[in-house]
Amino acid sequence: MSRTALDARLSPAWRAVLLASATSAATVIAAVVLSLAAPQLDTLTARLIVVIALAVAAVIVVATSRHRDLLWSGGVWVPLLIVPTLIVLAPFAGGLKDLGAQTTLILVVGYIATGVFEEFWFRGVILRTLRTWTPLRAALFSSALFGLAHLSNLVFGANLWVTIAQVVGAACYGVGFAALRLRGTSIWALVVLHAITDIALQLGDVSSAWRWGIMIGGDTALLIFGLIILRKAPKSAPQEVLPVPLATGSARQ
Repeated sequence: MSRTALDARLSPAWRAVLLASATSAATVIAAVVLSLAAPQLDTLTARLIVVIALAVAAVIVVATSRHRDLLWSGGVWVPLLIVPTLIVLAPFAGGLKDLGAQTTLILVVGYIATGVFEEFWFRGVILRTLRTWTPLRAALFSSALFGLAHLSNLVFGANLWVTIAQVVGAACYGVGFAALRLRGTSIWALVVLHAITDIALQLGDVSSAWRWGIMIGGDTALLIFGLIILRKAPKSAPQEVLPVPLATGSARQ
């Protein structure tokens, strides 16, 4: 059966689930292969290798498929990005940690790759798969899949309860980013915001308690932000991206 025929037989929900599952499976397989081929690698380096591979794969898939316009579609409407930018920069309020040049470089490169992979895949390909749904429904479903994808962190030895918290937090975070994409924000702008989010949480000089507070507060704020900017969206949206800037009378942040 051809890919086109298979797509026609599957509902948008199942296509989205399969796309999300494919990345989780790829993450697990890559982690297992690395642990067998190079058992001497530390967890940080192993994760870096895996996420760079996923980012490259996501860009190749997008660039060579019908989704290639994701590379240039959308724009940057500054007023819409003010609240998300303040949220993601919050961990830097206490300054910068000195983790050493090598660790800092690995973290920065790794989180840039994470931003590329997760935004292209979840706010790009998967959200587009749900384009015939209402914006709110598409944002919530794609974000739930984004949250569940973080279960793959367990293969790198992550704590179960911390991972469950990440699943919930990532789902909330995803709603805000899906809403930005549905309101016309460029994938590249989301990549930058996503990378800064992760880098700030690792390099921001805040205590562990404050770090958790910032993560929980930021994820909650992005969930609320996303719900607000989508509340005026049409009940049906056959197109992928809604007009930007928002019409007069729509909620602005």
